[in-house]
Amino acid sequence: MHLVMLLATVCWAGNIVVVKEALVGFGPLALAQWRVLGTAVIYLAYFLASGRVRRLRLSPRGWLLMAATSLCGVTLNQLFIIDGLALSSVGHTGLIVALGPVMVLVIAVLVRMESLTTWKMAGMLVSFGGVGMLAVDKTAGGNGTHWRGDLLLLAGTTVFAVYVVLMKDLANRCDPLTLNTLIFVLGAMMLAPFCARALAATPWSRLRLEAWWELVFMVVFGSVLPYSLFAYALTGLAASRVAAFNYLQPVIASSLAIWLLSERLTAHVLIGGTLVLAGVYLIERERGNEIPMERKENENHGNQTFALHDADR
Repeated sequence: MHLVMLLATVCWAGNIVVVKEALVGFGPLALAQWRVLGTAVIYLAYFLASGRVRRLRLSPRGWLLMAATSLCGVTLNQLFIIDGLALSSVGHTGLIVALGPVMVLVIAVLVRMESLTTWKMAGMLVSFGGVGMLAVDKTAGGNGTHWRGDLLLLAGTTVFAVYVVLMKDLANRCDPLTLNTLIFVLGAMMLAPFCARALAATPWSRLRLEAWWELVFMVVFGSVLPYSLFAYALTGLAASRVAAFNYLQPVIASSLAIWLLSERLTAHVLIGGTLVLAGVYLIERERGNEIPMERKENENHGNQTFALHDADR
């Protein structure tokens, strides 16, 4: 199970590098549309073949909640993340995406789903201090880093945090395959108006072959495969064990970027990254200490919530 989870983490980390390379051929909006559409088609084919469509029952409120969840978790998340990566670096992207638990905590506290303790507050402040350190990293400008890109990446992480909170209701209504199928199909539909002009302006005849293979990687190894591996790993690993792999993704992504894209590991990235991951650790450690008090009632629900948080990369 640990090897399975490690493979999923490597897929997600490698996907950040591949997206950066694919942006050389595709524009950000066109790339976002193709990735979501490709993933939706694969999930839909599997969903129809499984016969689950006959068992699909959602109330009007359920469909509205599903659409809102898809808008945050797929449509807006992909728009912000891919557009932000076009302006930032792989190293920055991996670290800001790793802020997910911090942003989920912020949203949960705002809607009174979770209490704010001293250690959680300390973790939030330390992580955001790390983001501030990344934002002033001017020495990495040669590989595309820009503070606007970091802000877009932070926006993408924020809307995904909203998605996680909304998913808590949906997770008890649908099985994972049905849920992922509906989320990605609706997300692809809502993404189309934003990306239609970019798709029409794409110079298809001049696209290099490598760009198409990079798109295939994003769909298969950046979405479908790691989601499946992640769900399987959760059947045999506790959420606390899975949480540990969250710290590996930015390290793997940065290492691959230094090796393959010649990105530089600056002092700002090193210090900022250390602060970001330290803050995430403080928050996850505090949450881990709270679990035993509610384990009898919420252990299964807590594991499922974490899975939803780490699913989309």
